Amino acid sequence: MRLFFSALAYNPHRLHVTAGLTALLGGWAGTARAQEAIPAPPPAAPEAAPPEAQPSLPPVPIPAPAPAPDLSAKLDEADQIARIAARKVELLEEQLAARAKDSPTVLADDKGLGIRSADGGTSVRVHGLVQADSRWFLRDSALSDRLDTFALRRVRPSIDGTLFNLADYRVVPDFAGSAAVLFDAYADIHPVAWARLRAGKFKPPLGLERLQSDPDVSLPERALTQYLTPTRDVGASLWGDIAGGLVNYNIGIYNGGFDNSNLDVDSNHAKDFVGRLLIQPFKTDALKELGALGLHVAASRGDRRGLPTATLLPQFRSAGLNNFFTYLAPTPDADGSRTVFAYLTQSRLNPGLFYYNGPLGVQGEAVWSRQQVRKGNAIKTLTHKAAHATVSLVIGGKAGYDGATPTRIFDLAKGALGALEIAARWNWLKADDATFPDFADITRSASRAKGWAGAVNYVPSRTLRLTAAYERTTFSGGGGTAAAPSNRNTEAVVFGRVQVNF
Repeated sequence: MRLFFSALAYNPHRLHVTAGLTALLGGWAGTARAQEAIPAPPPAAPEAAPPEAQPSLPPVPIPAPAPAPDLSAKLDEADQIARIAARKVELLEEQLAARAKDSPTVLADDKGLGIRSADGGTSVRVHGLVQADSRWFLRDSALSDRLDTFALRRVRPSIDGTLFNLADYRVVPDFAGSAAVLFDAYADIHPVAWARLRAGKFKPPLGLERLQSDPDVSLPERALTQYLTPTRDVGASLWGDIAGGLVNYNIGIYNGGFDNSNLDVDSNHAKDFVGRLLIQPFKTDALKELGALGLHVAASRGDRRGLPTATLLPQFRSAGLNNFFTYLAPTPDADGSRTVFAYLTQSRLNPGLFYYNGPLGVQGEAVWSRQQVRKGNAIKTLTHKAAHATVSLVIGGKAGYDGATPTRIFDLAKGALGALEIAARWNWLKADDATFPDFADITRSASRAKGWAGAVNYVPSRTLRLTAAYERTTFSGGGGTAAAPSNRNTEAVVFGRVQVNF
């Protein structure tokens, strides 16, 4: 080694070789020291035996399932929460019920709009009746030229109600004419069902058809019997139902309205006494399946003190609302000796009946009106009489004294169309033969009128009715001249009506 390094010392490149050799030797020495520091690897594991040579292992134990949690406590808790919620709802309902007892109730149905006190003892309702008509006269050009028309037959708003469960009240004006007319204004005190006191302006209990409400009559105009009973009168009556309505009685004292009148004041101190008895033998639970039968009889008596300037005598009108009978009242009549006026006693007798069973209805009555009249020094008692019979059939509903009622009100979504009522009527009125010629002119006033009528009413609900009707009336007398009297022309009129009533 010394010779080797000595030889290198004479080499020109000895510096470079020496440096390289030194680096080589240093790297060898470091590697040797590193290998000495690394521990010997562990002996290799013996090769695994083939699967078929492996010994079998014991089964791994499966842990038992955890016991189910006890839910009874949670169910009890949920049940308790539900009970608390239900009790809260009950308390809320009780509070609402208690509040309702102290709060008025708003009413809105086919019987009108209104409000009722919490205890139900006091109420007020607002109603309305509108009848929009058309009248078309046939065969008589003189009538059709003058009287074919659209008209408002009735426009009657009304208010009624109850006070403290003790008294009813009603106010009904009519705005259909050129001036408003008061039809009803009364109070009805009813401490018990069998004794009621009514006072004010209302219908006296005369005229079976007259006592029907206007929107419930089957034909557009009432029968000729209406001209022998008063429309309204002012007075007081005691009335009521006995045995649950099996018997209805009515007795009263009135100012004394003449036939077909609507007076607010009396012309003299004399008064009329009016009584009525209505028996309804089927108005019991055992017999109600037989229908509704009513036997009616009414009568009145009173004095009239008319004057030539206020005769207190009626005019008779046809179904087309044309006068066909008037008493003599010529103008001028300076001393009143040629004018006929009511003088002293008038009495009326009015029997009638009705029967309604399901869709079928029948009604009939007669009226005798006996009135003393005077013209100058001539005094005469005249008896006029009238009668009518009306039948009706309701398809899809039931007939009744209070009008046709559909079984199902109109509702297209449910296939309900309401009801259809078909009605027919025969009626007549005859003036006393002794009326002519001293008290009425046979060329201007007919001595007799006879008529028949038919109507079809579509009733989608109690609040709405559409009517098409025809009425034909013939007359005896009422035309021609004194030398050659003749009959008044037959009146034939077609009606159309749209009625709203609530």
